[in-house]
Amino acid sequence: MRVILPLMGLLLAAAPVVAQTFPIDYRRAAQAQDTAKQRRVLAAWQLKEPNNPDRYVAQFNYLLRKSYRVVVSTAPAAGRGVALQKQDGSAAGSLSEGYDPRLLEAARNTLREGIRLAPDRLDMRFGLAKAYEMTHEPGPEVQVLREALAARKASGQPWRWQEGKPLPRPEAVFLPENLEEYMLPYWQADTPEDAEVARQLAELVSEYYPESSLGPFNLGMYHSLHGQEDKAYALYQRANTSKPNDWQTLANLTRLAINLNHKTEAQQYLAALQKLPAGRPAAAQLGKEVRQMK
Repeated sequence: MRVILPLMGLLLAAAPVVAQTFPIDYRRAAQAQDTAKQRRVLAAWQLKEPNNPDRYVAQFNYLLRKSYRVVVSTAPAAGRGVALQKQDGSAAGSLSEGYDPRLLEAARNTLREGIRLAPDRLDMRFGLAKAYEMTHEPGPEVQVLREALAARKASGQPWRWQEGKPLPRPEAVFLPENLEEYMLPYWQADTPEDAEVARQLAELVSEYYPESSLGPFNLGMYHSLHGQEDKAYALYQRANTSKPNDWQTLANLTRLAINLNHKTEAQQYLAALQKLPAGRPAAAQLGKEVRQMK
């Protein structure tokens, strides 16, 4: 008894502590780039807490990092690859990034399993969408986000974030802002195909968060790029109603009012823009054109 009781007491006291250290142990191993320790922690975590959503997140991150490849080639740069040059300036090949398809799909499947277990974990849904963005697959990316919003609407359950915590900010603010972050790479790519992807994401914001200014603002950008200035103007007006005194919205409204020859409205939007410190540089440029209107 003098041997068994202390051992039992130690085991009972230690078990909760060990379980609680899995996330910490994994993060430390990941920061140290100790892949062997990461594997050991994940294996032990799976045995002790197979249904812990954070284990799925850690497993996804492990597999995603493991799948990453940097490819050096003698071929010219293509797509998003970077051209390499010799000292004399001649072409030397290219550098590009990629992912091992088997490990990448295993990472994605890990998150899919985690989402089935905890459908309210928005961080996992965003992670899955990002995994498609990283490999330039906009179709599946948009589908993941569309399914997430539809699931939230159908369940009525609040979103949970990392470690099962509440969202960092109110959903009506947090979701539109993050969805706009997903649009940015497509706006920056500046191609008709990428603009279509940004439009789809903007429409999701407008559909599920109609009170947000970010849906009509980004749809206004889309129609502006396509020369549909009347549609863009109406959308920017909606954005201004949802969020008055945003300098970017006012600058776009002033520009479109000039183009559409709406002098009174151009003057009004310019006056509002001039009151905003961030908007004064744009107002200085637009003011010359407004004064020239007949």
